[in-house]
Amino acid sequence: MMDYGVFKQVIFERIKEFLPPVFHTYDVNITTVRKINQKKEALLLMPPKNEQIAAMPNIYLDEMYEEFRSKQDIEEVLRLIAAMIIHHTGSFNAQQVDLDFKNKKDSIVMNLINRERNLELLETVPHQDVMDLSVIYRIIMEQDDSGLATILVDNRIMEELELSEKELEELAYANTGRMFPIEIFKLSDLLYVMTNELKVHGATTMMYSQAVEILAEKIGGSFFVIPSSIHEIMAVPEWQCDAGTLVSMLEDGNKFCCLEEEILSNTIYHYDKDKKLFTMAASYEEMRVSCA
Repeated sequence: MMDYGVFKQVIFERIKEFLPPVFHTYDVNITTVRKINQKKEALLLMPPKNEQIAAMPNIYLDEMYEEFRSKQDIEEVLRLIAAMIIHHTGSFNAQQVDLDFKNKKDSIVMNLINRERNLELLETVPHQDVMDLSVIYRIIMEQDDSGLATILVDNRIMEELELSEKELEELAYANTGRMFPIEIFKLSDLLYVMTNELKVHGATTMMYSQAVEILAEKIGGSFFVIPSSIHEIMAVPEWQCDAGTLVSMLEDGNKFCCLEEEILSNTIYHYDKDKKLFTMAASYEEMRVSCA
């Protein structure tokens, strides 16, 4: 069976054979795409420069290689890739889209990600560090029933926005709270979940002191936080169990229940209701080192 390197080369050389003639003038590129917690190689077709702006899909080659390993048929995988390109490629006139990011300041929101897993990404974007996490910023370009279309605020876009980092932080904080109302619900007698109404990047709710205080009131005191994913956090009363037990649960959850790109942290946090303060309570990486 061909290895990944040969697979990439075959896809690069043959993909146009499986695409309609309109794509034959496009340039085929294999590029590295930084995603949350990940760096992936992607196939990207770029159209000739003209008056149209094209929305082109990234085809992640590691995922396609797994398809090839499963099917053992390179032409079937090429047809699959071609179908994905045709289906997800869109185009629009520049006049129909407002690409002036200064007009999008009311759509800037914040996301919470793991700092250590995203060091390369963080070199290219404005961010705010919080414990072992970092807040990054996105601009929501479109929102409908199918989901959100967003653009990551990188250093280039930051210059176009003509905002200070403090102004960016304040805008994103206000917009996120307005656009993504916080939701708290009980999962069991002693387990609460905090997220937002869309259940998208809901772990960011940790940044809202009023929401955290409401959560503490519901729990009846200080609590531990299990960062179950970038989309939500779970909270248990501090008297219910110790951080060591929870950190083992978190490690299993990150390994077996959470997608790589959705992992938030390997740390259990503690919230002191009286001090109104989050601290890092236990990390399974630190526990592994101490036992070595």
